[in-house]
Amino acid sequence: MSLLRLEALSKKFGEHWALKGIEFALEEGEIVGLVGPNGAGKTTLFNLITGRYKPSSGKIWFEGKDITSCRPHEIRHFGISRTFQSSRPFAKMSVLENVVVGRIFRGEFHLFPHPTDIKTALQLLELVGLAHKPGAVAGELTLSEQRRLDLARALATEPRLLLLDEVVAGFSPLAVKQAADLVQRVRERGVTLFIVDHFLRLSLRVSDRLLALDHGEKIAEGKPQEVMRNREVIRAYLGVRHDDEEQSAEGMEHGGQAF
Repeated sequence: MSLLRLEALSKKFGEHWALKGIEFALEEGEIVGLVGPNGAGKTTLFNLITGRYKPSSGKIWFEGKDITSCRPHEIRHFGISRTFQSSRPFAKMSVLENVVVGRIFRGEFHLFPHPTDIKTALQLLELVGLAHKPGAVAGELTLSEQRRLDLARALATEPRLLLLDEVVAGFSPLAVKQAADLVQRVRERGVTLFIVDHFLRLSLRVSDRLLALDHGEKIAEGKPQEVMRNREVIRAYLGVRHDDEEQSAEGMEHGGQAF
């Protein structure tokens, strides 16, 4: 049984189909990159999986349970968490307090943190490289630090499936490498990962498979090298002629250098 299964999933806004007929399954323990140009429907798909949007048609199954009509907090309790394109810390709270909030809301709500919540939050800050800043004000962190805090907060809810939306946007090459190492460590904790990555900077480093979208439709799925040489994927990203496809594929496989 797949951990996550999407069945003919579609979403329409007015007269525009943001997603149309998406069929996909994610297996436990995988890292899958969700790729495609701007407007492909990547974030819309994440919003459907996490209950922020309701599909126009189709089904979403998690561990064999139909979660299509579930609300975000119910989906969270089933074991799905996410980060967003833009970091959203509680800006005036400390780094540690931000992670503790995730612990408090992971199950039945409790007003005050338990000692184990504090201990686990500190362990997560060490995991993401923020162990030296538990008392820092979250709103004063750098972009890279805020992204890592986003990850720690999401992990604090103890997810089975973690959706990462453009987690390395704006990162330097060194920070991307560090993020790739961190993603692998997260998988070692038993977390399955689904990663939105427009520029392919992270997904090509860590993904077992890629799912490629364009204009709301699935255009390719498979091993990263296979997807990056798919003609529809190359055209979606670059709009190249047939003669240029091989050269473009090579550039894309080397960390999105063609962009």
